[in-house]
Amino acid sequence: MRARPMHPLEIDGAFAGSWDRLVAARGVHADPFDTHAWFASTLHGHHDPLDDIRVVSVLDDADQPRALLPLERIGPDRWGVFSAHRRPRSHVVVHPDEPHGADSIADALARTGVRELRLHRMPSRDPETHRLIAGLRACGYTVDAREKACDMLAGVEGGWAGHRARFRSFDRYAHRFATRVRAQWDLTVDRIGGPGTREDDFDAGFAVYTDLFARSWKGPLQPAAADARRDLIARAARHDWARLYILRVDGVPAAMHLWFRLGDVATWHSTAYDERFAALGIGTVVQWQAQELVLAEPWPAGTEPRLVDLMPTRTPQKLRLAPERPALWDIEAVRDRRLLAVTLPARGFARATRMSVEQHLRVRRAKAAPVEPTPVAETVIPPSINPHEGGDKPDPVHEAGLADNRAIALACGYRGTDAVDAGRSRGETWWLVGEEPHTLVHLAPDRTVHTVAALGTDRTLPRDRQPHEAARSVATALGETLRLYLPDPAGTPGTPLRREPEPVPWPVARTGTTRLTPKGTTR
Repeated sequence: MRARPMHPLEIDGAFAGSWDRLVAARGVHADPFDTHAWFASTLHGHHDPLDDIRVVSVLDDADQPRALLPLERIGPDRWGVFSAHRRPRSHVVVHPDEPHGADSIADALARTGVRELRLHRMPSRDPETHRLIAGLRACGYTVDAREKACDMLAGVEGGWAGHRARFRSFDRYAHRFATRVRAQWDLTVDRIGGPGTREDDFDAGFAVYTDLFARSWKGPLQPAAADARRDLIARAARHDWARLYILRVDGVPAAMHLWFRLGDVATWHSTAYDERFAALGIGTVVQWQAQELVLAEPWPAGTEPRLVDLMPTRTPQKLRLAPERPALWDIEAVRDRRLLAVTLPARGFARATRMSVEQHLRVRRAKAAPVEPTPVAETVIPPSINPHEGGDKPDPVHEAGLADNRAIALACGYRGTDAVDAGRSRGETWWLVGEEPHTLVHLAPDRTVHTVAALGTDRTLPRDRQPHEAARSVATALGETLRLYLPDPAGTPGTPLRREPEPVPWPVARTGTTRLTPKGTTR
């Protein structure tokens, strides 16, 4: 066995395949961010010179890897984990049957003159992390390890049935959300990945993924990030690692999960969902249904899901589903630099404090940024004196009831039904226009129109309806004058009318039978 740093151009197809198999052989320590698939997809969009990148490798007699640690130069005689800012954590990758792999990597670093080393979020639960620290110290390095974050993990016993039983409370919680959605719309989950999946299926799925990203709170994926992620999925799919799960509401993509099943681990990579569906709790629904699909499907021979990895970072959802939270360490090691070795703990603390303060200031500046007022002009909408003039049958109007709160929240872009309930207590009302409603009008107690929502963007409409037309239908049916405020550069600062397109058709089956005619009577 020998260890040496390898230039990226030295890595051929055989070595890349051995690298991926090495990671997959690590059982519960298998991580997609350690694979050659991730390395190559990230390297493709990397702007640093390739000469500043090395893969420190322990090789067998056939020059195939038994242990790996990809690094990049971050200063004179100073190296760090490759592309640390693009990954949530990093491992030293060592085959389970190689007891001295980490020691050999430490020795190779010392022999090649690496005087400073920074390792990003190394898992404390991985025995190889501890072996690498011991190996570095044996080679004369002073090592400082600081807790930076933690993994979010859940052990799996008994496949999906056992996992579901362990998290029975969350299972009931997610089931309630799904039941509420199914009461008004169809709810389905598509799986892309596994036997029979074609490359074109992944291309189509990735197009949905990027579209949902753009509609989410995260904003659009940058082109370089999108290219790298597309390449990663394509490479992982060749090993049958990648899974894309698309949650659809009435056939419309609402949320999506990207998972990897590698070794004995099911790893949740990322979520993208359309914020217009936030009121339906689809983030909870897709999380649980994706876990069911990834754990319940047949796994390759010799492996089984023994761990669900929800990735570092804390969210309320993860805190419920990830009871195991071992620390991730940022590790710094220095050699032949006595003064630096003495100040190493203080330097690490100062760097972490500076980053925390900078993040705090960025958040404060973002919150304090002034919001430019929108100029608006008032438009008065009186009721029609004789709505039957002109020969067109006027649209019926009726008030949406309490049973429609979820559909109202979806149509108006609210994150939940609380906003609807609070509005009702303030005397606000929501009016549906059309026999099969085509428009929702949100009316304040002072008869100001706040929101006009087009219902069901995939529904064929006989003509485009403007906000003032829907408002006039409501004004006529109520026999009252309404006001709305439209953007106008010559107007005065104010709150403009919101125009929202509902992503799925209004659930007509939930609509009551009472209608207001343009004279205010019922029929």
